[in-house]
Amino acid sequence: MSEADEADFTRLADQVALNLRLGRQPEATRVAEELLKRWPESTTAHELAGDVAAAEGKVGRARQLYKRALELEPANGDAERKYGASLLALTPDERRAALIQQVIADPKAQHTSARRPLNAVLNAMLFPGIGQLYNHEQEKGLGIRSGAAVALIILLGVIMPYVSATFTLGSPNAHETQRRSAQAVVDSTGAGQWILATICGLIYLALYAWGIYDAYKHAPSETDQALGVR
Repeated sequence: MSEADEADFTRLADQVALNLRLGRQPEATRVAEELLKRWPESTTAHELAGDVAAAEGKVGRARQLYKRALELEPANGDAERKYGASLLALTPDERRAALIQQVIADPKAQHTSARRPLNAVLNAMLFPGIGQLYNHEQEKGLGIRSGAAVALIILLGVIMPYVSATFTLGSPNAHETQRRSAQAVVDSTGAGQWILATICGLIYLALYAWGIYDAYKHAPSETDQALGVR
């Protein structure tokens, strides 16, 4: 390699490394491809292209490039380490194929594989029905969420005015007009409204608790997630 070619190679290699650090994936890919085209027998070019492919999540492509780098330079410790890491990582297609083979070999495997309920439960804790939506149970999730929203609105519609009125009556700085309005709210909140608020509160709590349990129970399994089953 002439000095000019060597300087050009170094410049392009530095560009690949810099673009990777800065997260400029398309530019890193373009320069890496140029390196491979101009220096197809360079172990460094293959290793850098492997780094770019790995950063893009293209595990299979990265594995091929690292393997080629090792073939060109068996003593390349970095390429050997990266190639070993790529062997441990399965591509999405490889993982899907392995799980399909597992299900074919043991039809019960899909039902016994470990479930991933944590995200479903965390979503369910935000509001009733959100966990079901996370599990892709759209109709069930929307039904639970609507029922909980109605119950909560009615509950707050009774409690909030009463609490605000009680606070006003207990405040020494409240004007007489404010006190009369607050007293009217307190007097108008009868037993029927409290019964309705209690029922709505119980409905909301029941939907909240059941939503968490149901989201946990129907959380997709690892196999379902890998195979795209919903």
